[in-house]
Amino acid sequence: MTCVSQCAKYFLCFFNFVFFIAGGAALTVGIWLFVDRSSFTNLIGKLDQSDFLNQTDADVIQMIAYILILAGALTFIISFLGYCGAMFESRCLLCVYGILILLVLILECVVVGLAFGLKGDVEKGTQDFLKSTIAKYYASSGDKADTVTVAWDGIMSKLHCCGVENFRDFSENRNWTITGKTVPDACCIKENDVLKDPTCPINPTASNSYYQTGCYQAMMTAIEENAAIVIGVAATLVLVEVLVIILALYLACCYWRPQHVLTCWCCC
Repeated sequence: MTCVSQCAKYFLCFFNFVFFIAGGAALTVGIWLFVDRSSFTNLIGKLDQSDFLNQTDADVIQMIAYILILAGALTFIISFLGYCGAMFESRCLLCVYGILILLVLILECVVVGLAFGLKGDVEKGTQDFLKSTIAKYYASSGDKADTVTVAWDGIMSKLHCCGVENFRDFSENRNWTITGKTVPDACCIKENDVLKDPTCPINPTASNSYYQTGCYQAMMTAIEENAAIVIGVAATLVLVEVLVIILALYLACCYWRPQHVLTCWCCC
């Protein structure tokens, strides 16, 4: 093997070994959450004094478990094929690995294309979904705070916004409306983590809250402001995937040793 072939081999081995470990970890955690949620949350609770997972809704935990199992299994299997193919110089495994990565890349391109082609429908669907999380899961009191509530409070505090379109989204939550509050504390302007105006949750105004600013538009603005970073990350991901596909198929060709007179032009 040439120096280039050896570099390609060890790069693929290292690259896939890292993702093999990561995929295995994600798969393990997902199965653990699915089979025995209580023992996992108790363990995390000892490390995280906020007891975040114990306050998380069971349906959300189950969804997280499914996502971890699916993502972990795919990553585990694909990276295993790539690692074994490069390490044991298996042309068949490398071809399968390269094709799978190519399919992932095509799927990503299709998703991005559909997102741009159906931009209006995607925006409407995203807003409806976000509103449903507020209407169904946003907790009316701090002692019942779950993942959705904590996430929304964090978004509204960081982005200085309130609701999906505005504060009226909270009126769809029946448990919230009986509290007598108009907006959550996270929608109010704070100074040193204390409400600037204690009456803000009941009587929000433009001077003491962000009640008219929607979080969806705030998120879109934040993405546009960091468009260079988003594009850079996406471009890097695509380049890495293309590089991995090229290296896998290159090594597959290098490992092909034809017994006939005709030889492959890329054979090492």
